[in-house]
Amino acid sequence: MPRKESRPRIRLLYLLVGLFALANAGCLAVAAGVAAGGAAGYAYYAGKEEHAYPASFADTWRATHTALVELGMPVTSEEQHNGEGTIESRTADDDKVHISLESVKSAIPAEGTVTEVSIRVRWFGDKPVSDRILYQIGAHLAAPRATASVPTVQPPPPPQPILAPPIQQTSGTARGVSSNEPPLAK
Repeated sequence: MPRKESRPRIRLLYLLVGLFALANAGCLAVAAGVAAGGAAGYAYYAGKEEHAYPASFADTWRATHTALVELGMPVTSEEQHNGEGTIESRTADDDKVHISLESVKSAIPAEGTVTEVSIRVRWFGDKPVSDRILYQIGAHLAAPRATASVPTVQPPPPPQPILAPPIQQTSGTARGVSSNEPPLAK
């Protein structure tokens, strides 16, 4: 039989082991929560599609409105000021669409100012829908004009068809058969 004095020590040891296990279980829960939060954060970040158009903010704003009308997507709210703006819309499935426009200076000096358009469909994005809206916006913006200082590259001329020399017929030949061959049977 164990002595009465050692029982409290054993109980204290069990209590410490139990507390240690609970503390580590909490760390696992926190680590799992951080991992899940990181994954959700990345999914949110990756859900935004962006494109920079070499066009003014006003032209891109009008092209965005035209694109939404053509796609049958109603504008539910909009706000713009100082070269920035947002447009809210809805898809046919009633998913929220958030479109942000911002006028920024291009890294390429010849382009001047460009308008960056970013689209998020739902919370975590819908790439096909976002890409379709961006394509429709771009269809209403004119291609950038070449400046005098930037040479334009002309495509090569199309290849010319190769013409075979004409077939010369001599007397006594029929259908391209030479005269020293027997004529074709009828």
